[in-house]
Amino acid sequence: MRGRRGAAALVAAGILAGAGACGSGNAAVFHPVGSMSPAPVQASLPEPAGQRLGSFRFPSDVSIDFTAPAPADAVKRAVIAGYQDYVLSLWAAVLTHGKNTTYLRHAGGSAAGFVRREAARYASPGVTVKGTITYNGTRISGVYFGTGADVLSCVDASAFHQVNAQTGATEGPALPARLTRYLENVAEGRNSDGTWSVTRLAIYPATSTQGATCR
Repeated sequence: MRGRRGAAALVAAGILAGAGACGSGNAAVFHPVGSMSPAPVQASLPEPAGQRLGSFRFPSDVSIDFTAPAPADAVKRAVIAGYQDYVLSLWAAVLTHGKNTTYLRHAGGSAAGFVRREAARYASPGVTVKGTITYNGTRISGVYFGTGADVLSCVDASAFHQVNAQTGATEGPALPARLTRYLENVAEGRNSDGTWSVTRLAIYPATSTQGATCR
């Protein structure tokens, strides 16, 4: 299910054309802030109220859930932490209308391009996002020579919405309508400090053979 296989993969340059669906997970859930889910916290970031990514605090009406438990292996934990940091930096960029550029430390190539495009969609201070986006079944499909890794995750953005920043009224889905559910495949590279960052992004619709596991 690598991003370079076939036309079914929607690489970041064509990402707005794709869609998919994901199954739900039953493991512990991470909430950057304020979610109603009763599941205990298990993720790479701390748990106190008002979750942060660096100096950025997520608003109380935004919840980013990672449902898969952290791997026991230290290297694999670092790979998953790199993926989660990429995801959080994506939504930090969106919520700040592109002003938060933390993603530059966590993403490159097509992954960084996707963040820039999503932030541009929310460049106007009159629109923002709220709700819950869930990353289910996140798993590592391979670690290569200690410097590269592939990660797969089902993304469910069906409860994540674009809203009017002044009134809070829902205006539509947070992602384009055909991207509410999908399988995400990222490649990661190991940084000199031992952390990992996303270097490539591809998306598989649930209607495709590759994305069928996320239906």
